Amino acid sequence: MNIVTGGSNLHSPPQISLLDVFFPGLGGVSASAQQLLAGNLDSYTRLLCTFGMFVLFTRYAVRYVWELVRSYFTSTIHVSYYDEAYDMLVDWIAHQPFVRNAHSLIARVRSPQRTSIQYQAKKKPLTFSPWDGSFPFWYKGHLLILHCAVKEHREDIYISSIGLSPNILKELVEECRKKYLNDIQRKVSVFEHHEGEWKKARLRPIRPISTVIMDKQVKDDLLRDMEEFLDEPTQRWYAARGIPYQRGYLLFGPPGTGKSSFSLSIAGQFDLDIYTLQLSGTSDSKLMKLFSELPPHCVILLEDVDAAGLGRRDDANADRENNSSSGVTLSGLLNVLDGVSSQEGRVLVMTTNHIEHLDKALIRPGRIDKKVHFKLADENISTQLFHTVFKQTADHQQSKEEFDDEMIEGLAKDFAAKVPEHNFSPAEVLSFLLERKNSPIDAVNGVQDWAARAKEAGSQLKREGSWVQESEC
Repeated sequence: MNIVTGGSNLHSPPQISLLDVFFPGLGGVSASAQQLLAGNLDSYTRLLCTFGMFVLFTRYAVRYVWELVRSYFTSTIHVSYYDEAYDMLVDWIAHQPFVRNAHSLIARVRSPQRTSIQYQAKKKPLTFSPWDGSFPFWYKGHLLILHCAVKEHREDIYISSIGLSPNILKELVEECRKKYLNDIQRKVSVFEHHEGEWKKARLRPIRPISTVIMDKQVKDDLLRDMEEFLDEPTQRWYAARGIPYQRGYLLFGPPGTGKSSFSLSIAGQFDLDIYTLQLSGTSDSKLMKLFSELPPHCVILLEDVDAAGLGRRDDANADRENNSSSGVTLSGLLNVLDGVSSQEGRVLVMTTNHIEHLDKALIRPGRIDKKVHFKLADENISTQLFHTVFKQTADHQQSKEEFDDEMIEGLAKDFAAKVPEHNFSPAEVLSFLLERKNSPIDAVNGVQDWAARAKEAGSQLKREGSWVQESEC
């Protein structure tokens, strides 16, 4: 009987200590410590073991209590690395005093994201910012903690505060937003795609539309069209008639004629962000995702669409050829431009150097509402370029030669008369003028020789290119 009873005791449930209830695992540690301290140890060893157990217990308790507080008694706001709120928060953090005493920093040369402590060196200045850690700071009488965790070569940032109400955190983010909007005034935010997500790449100063050298009538017509499209009554007009609220423009012409500059300028003119996208290297699924994440009002710029392999469908094999040269198919692009997932309110701008290479389905009315030809420099454009470089401005600094506007007007006519029309891009003419920006006389006197040399160099390149093509054949 005793044997049976004794056997049953072997299967009785183990006793759980009160310490394990509140601090799981510490019961076993405590028992081990008691056994250790009860042994025949000298006083120094016993003291050392006691101290070690105390440190271990303290660290465990503090971590446990902190996790308990963080889980049930704190509020947290997370910001995605790819969201513009990340840039707002990072910009605000960069100017806070607590950054100077952060225990974990990353050093960068001219960091594009944040600046905090900066040595004023002329060449490659260093900046330091918080990195991979937790950083407490005070905000409006509240203790907040900034958490920076490194994940896949980028930071995951979030801010927490003691208390269940997130109101103080919302106030902080709202302050970040106001400061950010103030800092980017008179600038255009340029977004690019990284890892299938939009990310702000840089800020560009607004370029006044008046500085874009092109045919004035064409420019004014485009600006009127965009202004009318972006007007609120126009949006209601589209909605009332069930017409997709979208507008598309195709800018075509030789390289250096101002297509990209005009795109950036109109974004600044109408206070819009610009999203640039290279089709090569992008798949149909990524393209659809990127378009679906566009904000309601923005400029989406597809540059050099002729280089993406989306040519004319002249035969049944054309689609397969397009697929081999680009991850984006023509049908995939057409679907995001006017399919059910296409974002309304956006201004689509496509640029191309060779409009003849584009499929008619891509540039038909409804997808492309206006086609704008950017031409090589004629007499009018050459005159405008000369004025841009040599006419005096409000911050004009005196040079060795002083010319009033009337003299510049006469020199501009002489200059334009010497530049062969439709031979050079505006960018080439401007480059020539900038090399002689301190002397309009030198520009007028040297333009004919420059034009002759440039034409000869162009002809030489064509001959060499033709020889290379023949030898490859």
